[in-house]
Amino acid sequence: MGDITVIGLGLMGAALATAFQKAGHKLVVWNRTAAKCQPFRDAGAIAAPDIASALAATPITIVCIDDYPGSRTLLSAAATNGDLAGKTIVQLSTGTPDDARPAHAWMQARGAAYLDGAILSGPSGIGTNRAQILLSGDLSAWEAHATLLSCLGGTVRYEAGDSGAASALDLAWLTVSYGSFTAIAHACMICSSEQIGIDRFIDLFPGDRKVSNLAGVIRDNAFEERTATLSVWKKALQSIQEQARNAAIDAEFPDFVAGLLDRAEKAGHGDENVMAMIKVMTGKSCPAGLR
Repeated sequence: MGDITVIGLGLMGAALATAFQKAGHKLVVWNRTAAKCQPFRDAGAIAAPDIASALAATPITIVCIDDYPGSRTLLSAAATNGDLAGKTIVQLSTGTPDDARPAHAWMQARGAAYLDGAILSGPSGIGTNRAQILLSGDLSAWEAHATLLSCLGGTVRYEAGDSGAASALDLAWLTVSYGSFTAIAHACMICSSEQIGIDRFIDLFPGDRKVSNLAGVIRDNAFEERTATLSVWKKALQSIQEQARNAAIDAEFPDFVAGLLDRAEKAGHGDENVMAMIKVMTGKSCPAGLR
């Protein structure tokens, strides 16, 4: 019997699994591409042969795949065999509060405790003080597993309210990021239009890693450097747009940013850093003059 299972070993899932392994927990992993399990097996983890075995091996399972429908598809086969009963499932897929609440009900109907989570960090931050992870859902599940989950970041906390709380806060946090992308890109264009170096703009925000990193991508023409591509950010933005429609709130801001990202993707910049949006904002294939 292991301590925890991680299902999904993409960039983020692998970072989560690594944090558990480094903290000394007995880890079980499963991924559709079995080769991604090998590094963890080499370090002492158990690589489960299938979903049912992965769920059965530990009391708590982290699911870290692209979206809620994909998660439901993966877990459905196990659910028909009763393998979810008595287990805790922690969902770390990207979605909206209206995805989280039905997922919670679906898990409860199959006898599983459920925590819906949001990761406010890139993969490189997992297991460090930079990472924030928010969880909502079954309070008893949080109380049972809080210590185990604490190795994932400097802040791992439970959010009161229904199971959609963590997702709502995640979308709010992401919205600030999209605002930073567009604001910093426009700020760099202001500087360029007045022949002012981008370093002088960065110097206005001493110690602000976000400004220095995002403006630095433009300054250095480093659009190939990214942990998440422009297309990935565009897909995540769809959740913010969807939540606005579901909650009947104004969607002008996310729709505006989505338009920029869509133009950039259609122009061939989908695999680049999200700050490549400036290439369509300036109308240049490469904003070499922005320094």
